[in-house]
Amino acid sequence: MKLYSFWQSLASFRVRIALNLKGIAYQQVAVDVDRQQHRDEAYAALNPQMALPALVLDDGTVLTQSLAILEYLDEACPGAALLPADAKGRARVRALAAMIACDAHPLTTPRVQR
Repeated sequence: MKLYSFWQSLASFRVRIALNLKGIAYQQVAVDVDRQQHRDEAYAALNPQMALPALVLDDGTVLTQSLAILEYLDEACPGAALLPADAKGRARVRALAAMIACDAHPLTTPRVQR
């Protein structure tokens, strides 16, 4: 697996934490947002949204959006569960994740700040 990420990206942090909790080996590919590398042709071809992170699976499938990546990792990869076993617990965790990803996080991203 290859994880395209930026060291200051909160969304990238989420995915790195999940990969490490699950003990999944991955290659990290740095994409410097400050230098506009996420807008380079090569990265735009990988992720037309030009946002980080992007996770490229061993079969070449590209996953984007941190919360979708987290759910994929929890469903497809053995190891520590990222979501509780019970439906109410999963709903609470998803609500907290959405609160961070959808309400707070956008205010800190460079594209919104600009």
